[in-house]
Amino acid sequence: MRANYFMRKIRFKPIFYLLLFLSGCARVPKSDLAHRSEFISLDRSLESAYAREFFEEGGWPTDAWWEMFGDPQLNAVVERALAQNPTIQKALAIVAEAEQEARKEKAAFFPRLDFDYLENWQYFSKNGLYRSFYPVPPNGPPIRATDNQVDLSLYFNYEIDFFGRNRNLFRAALGRARAERAEAKQATLMITTLIVQTYIELQTKLAMLDILKTRQSLRNSLFELTASRSQHGLEPFIPILERESELYRVEEALLDMNKEIALDKHMLGILVGASPDEDVAPEAMRALFQRPVKIPSDLSCDLLARRPDLTAQIWRIEAAAKEIGAAKADFYPRVNLMAFAQLESLSFNKLFNISSRQGGLVPAVHLPIFTGGKLTANLKQKVAEFNRETHRYNELLLNAAKEVADQISILSFTFDTLGIQMSTLEVAKDQFALQNSRYEQGVSNALSVMEKENEVLSERYALLAFERNYLLAVLKMVKALGGGYHAHQIPGDR
Repeated sequence: MRANYFMRKIRFKPIFYLLLFLSGCARVPKSDLAHRSEFISLDRSLESAYAREFFEEGGWPTDAWWEMFGDPQLNAVVERALAQNPTIQKALAIVAEAEQEARKEKAAFFPRLDFDYLENWQYFSKNGLYRSFYPVPPNGPPIRATDNQVDLSLYFNYEIDFFGRNRNLFRAALGRARAERAEAKQATLMITTLIVQTYIELQTKLAMLDILKTRQSLRNSLFELTASRSQHGLEPFIPILERESELYRVEEALLDMNKEIALDKHMLGILVGASPDEDVAPEAMRALFQRPVKIPSDLSCDLLARRPDLTAQIWRIEAAAKEIGAAKADFYPRVNLMAFAQLESLSFNKLFNISSRQGGLVPAVHLPIFTGGKLTANLKQKVAEFNRETHRYNELLLNAAKEVADQISILSFTFDTLGIQMSTLEVAKDQFALQNSRYEQGVSNALSVMEKENEVLSERYALLAFERNYLLAVLKMVKALGGGYHAHQIPGDR
């Protein structure tokens, strides 16, 4: 009976101490977490898009979406930028840094083994404590003036992750790495869309420059013809001043256009990662888009996985959630298992003797009891960070849905205004043809023909602006749809 009672008493003590430890832990506070929005309806925008002839149901943009404009030079410019642009390369470097940070956190899963070598040589003062305390014996050997201690040590350290602190820290770091990968895709999308936008702007301005040169030549002819008529008494002097003023305005527009073209070429060079003075697009440009714009039918439900900015924010929320888990684990005990094995000797010839060995086993438990509110504040801070990232995600989601809906509407209006301008140009061409016919029949003079030709040039100039706006609207639609990105392209744990 006494033996059984004694055994029960021995078994009871570890359980008692464990309960005592757990009851002494700091209390984990309750906290309210923000909720993440998951679905934004875009059905009405899709219905309005499919009702128009220039929209059609189709898939999402491809990875090389810029090829849709059918310009080989543009394709080469974008591919060069993907390899050389410093912003893209910086984003990739940030990704590599975040991935290595996650690997550092993962190292806590495994035991740590360290090897140390220590050699301590020391010369003792003759008047110091060691040599003066032990006098020289009359017939014995003198006290040693030097000492050499050699240690070879092997240390083992392992934290037993009972409450998932290290696992949560690793998953948080992994979530941040995934977020940086998605951010790199977003940076790539921003750079490539800006390149295509600059390319389209440059293409339009070069075409406008040709029209301005033609208008300048035409204005010179009008000025000379008006001056000639005025010299023969057929025109008053005032029209000459008006023609001269119009000629100056065209020359001013030419100077402004040349300036804008130079700036766009500099911008294109910088975006590609080349010198501003390098002409990265020397050939004639012909970026076009003359087919229906494809809108995916699963726009509402799949938009989250197709936008890199939304995907990055989702991973930031996941990382913040894991940070909360790690902060909660700080309220519970941390158990470390440490051990060491060592060889120690005062001379090398005895260092590897069996008698030089020593070792130890050092289990340790860290138990937070009173921390002055530090753990509670840390947990509430992590909760606040989670709520901030969640609200930011909800804001991004609303803005993304608005951006898609806006681009559908902008494309519709841009297409309509483009059609109206094309009709206006055709009317101007018909008027010019009619006026030219009247001039050939002797009913009208050359001035009226030149005026109608100038109107045709003006309408062509305006049409170029409308065509540019349409191409840019298509480009922004591709950007709003994520530019060929898909969340499943992000690799998992490595």
